Amino acid sequence: MKAPSNCFPFNKILAALLVAGVTAPTFASTETKPPKNQKSADEKMVVVASRAPKSISEIPATVWYVDSEAIERGNRSGKTLGEILAQEVPSLDMSSGARTNFGQNLRGRPMLVMIDGVSMNSSRGISRQLDSIDPFNIQRVEVLSGASSIYGAGATGGVINIVTKKAEAEELTFESFVSGQSGFNSSEDGDFKLAQSVSGGNEKVKGRAAVVYGKTQGLYDANGKMVVPDMTQGSLQFNETVDAMGNMTVDVSETKKLNFTAQYYSSQQKSPYGLYRGPNYSQSPEVRKGFESDRQMGTKRVLINAEYVDEAFFGQQLLAQVSYRNEDYTYSPGYLRVSQGSFDPSGNSDVAYMSASQQKSEVFSFKTALVKKWNAFSLTYGVDGYHDRFSSNQTVYDPAKSAASGGLSNKSVFSTGRYPGVQTDSLAAYVQGDYAITDAWSVSGGYRFQSMKNKVDDFVDYREQVKIAFGQANSADVIKGGDATYDIGLFNLGTVYKLNDISSVWGNVSQGFDLPDAAKYYGQGKYKNGANGHRELVKSYDINTATLKGVKTNSYELGYRIDTADISFQTAAYYSLSDQTISKNNYQVVVKDQDTRIYGIEAALAYYITQNWDVGVNGHLVETETKSQTSGKWEKTDIGNASNSKVGAWLGWNESIYTARLQSQTMLSRTDEKGKTLNGYTTVDFVTTVDLPVGNLAISINNLFNEDYTTVWGQKAQHLYGDKALYNYKGRGRTVSINYQVRY
Repeated sequence: MKAPSNCFPFNKILAALLVAGVTAPTFASTETKPPKNQKSADEKMVVVASRAPKSISEIPATVWYVDSEAIERGNRSGKTLGEILAQEVPSLDMSSGARTNFGQNLRGRPMLVMIDGVSMNSSRGISRQLDSIDPFNIQRVEVLSGASSIYGAGATGGVINIVTKKAEAEELTFESFVSGQSGFNSSEDGDFKLAQSVSGGNEKVKGRAAVVYGKTQGLYDANGKMVVPDMTQGSLQFNETVDAMGNMTVDVSETKKLNFTAQYYSSQQKSPYGLYRGPNYSQSPEVRKGFESDRQMGTKRVLINAEYVDEAFFGQQLLAQVSYRNEDYTYSPGYLRVSQGSFDPSGNSDVAYMSASQQKSEVFSFKTALVKKWNAFSLTYGVDGYHDRFSSNQTVYDPAKSAASGGLSNKSVFSTGRYPGVQTDSLAAYVQGDYAITDAWSVSGGYRFQSMKNKVDDFVDYREQVKIAFGQANSADVIKGGDATYDIGLFNLGTVYKLNDISSVWGNVSQGFDLPDAAKYYGQGKYKNGANGHRELVKSYDINTATLKGVKTNSYELGYRIDTADISFQTAAYYSLSDQTISKNNYQVVVKDQDTRIYGIEAALAYYITQNWDVGVNGHLVETETKSQTSGKWEKTDIGNASNSKVGAWLGWNESIYTARLQSQTMLSRTDEKGKTLNGYTTVDFVTTVDLPVGNLAISINNLFNEDYTTVWGQKAQHLYGDKALYNYKGRGRTVSINYQVRY
């Protein structure tokens, strides 16, 4: 069943929300409604909206709290983290269902993703931040919708903070998990996951260690056909994942605490299937066995994090954090020609070849926060910074062997650079104040000043490096590197008013900043033939002549939330404006001096019909527009660079030993100014758990009605790269997941 096409159907969705007055997650929490003797959502403390723990009811912004129950439910139904959060967070776009979260925005703009406060974003915008941890190791996720000045660059759409599981008691505790999933299409249609954790300690030291191993095989669409492998951003077919995580908490004294976390994460594809394009790439691509390549899709990450908390540091609370992150990303072979590129260089022979890149990031970071409280006023201030170093290479495969095999057999013959090396250094200071005017009314505001420096290495356009390696040229001019400094001041101001003990309204204005992908922007050149086989540089994108501009966003919102024993509701209307447009075109980043505005409404409503039955709906209406540089009129942004509206709903049953949940998610169709359309689709899942004498069993059916659809990323990729057959990434058809979990 296809979702209807629409422009921006406020009336339809608002009507749906009103009709569903018996129906989506709690205003701050997506968990099942707790019994009345448990803490209310108002008392939940989060750090995602500030640098120090703060009650959600005191935050003048939209905060979603995805608790352990929601995370576990998604994990037990075989969902990726991106899929789980898309189901639970109204303003987060639909997931690709694969390795990438490219284009999965918050409120239509890029998001900052953190694990225990450590940023997963880097100077090179590789969209695998949600492919960074297995849900088994997640305790909860805190999500701030909307631009944030507090966290600086990268948070124009909002912030997602993933909080990992920690030891909860001194007693030695184990947790075991085993899962299997299949669509029963062939012997190669089957996934499994094994996970084990142990935690415990004493009154001074507690710790938890866990290892997760997962393996997928082929993914099949609703018609029983293996889905097209994603050769651009990366699929999860025939993939092995290892997530090893350990943490330790040391109570140094009554007021001092140390936290240590270490993680090794590996997600590696080893697929025997690839895209066969016929001899010399002469036919439409088809999925075929026999694929071999010296390099395939993969993600490896090492994360080390240390935190120090002192509740009595010269009359203040001190929070300090130091972290190290090392990431290694690889890609599968992609089909290119030496003349391909935004400059379309002249004077070249047109040689087809297959290649794949490897991209590495190394990041050192630190954060500090000091909190001072008086009767009605509190002040949070501190400094933070990071050092980010990026490098990359590209392996090129034997052109004759690749062409003869139709792209299935790829053996490396040489390696070149892929992007110029980029070093980014940042240092920032911030101050945030909160003042309670009355018991019901409070205001908050702050300012952050961040200084960033990009250092770009000298570089020869990678296409020219390939020509030299192929013997088509002897040498080429270097595109000069250099430095660019950005000094950014960001402010925020908000107020929240408690109408009574269960409801409140708020408003805020906040600025965000985003620095586009420097590696993908610089290092491109147009060359011509010179003397003695030398390639002369005619035009280039270099840091000296085409300095990359940062994008500042002004965001405004008004919101309302209510939470009672039976009903909870949160909604916010927002508007954000920037004077720059960042888009993706083919394989390059394009930045224009062009106004972009994004506006919308997000909402979630949940209702407990009885102690056992609950129903709900959530939704996000969003529109992205750019101002025409010729007519000056606002026009709908092209479908490849804009978010789609969506709606979700559920019906749940809960009792002492048995739970069941029927849930749906719908992406609404969107047509841009040129008449190009992203087609909407609806998927329905059924999840049920039952407690056994030892442990519990869960059975889920994903895509219950076997919806045949192309994922949102698949549709965008066709638009961005221009080949429907090559990028027609279908969604997975009906699958059944069975798993067993026991804590002892």
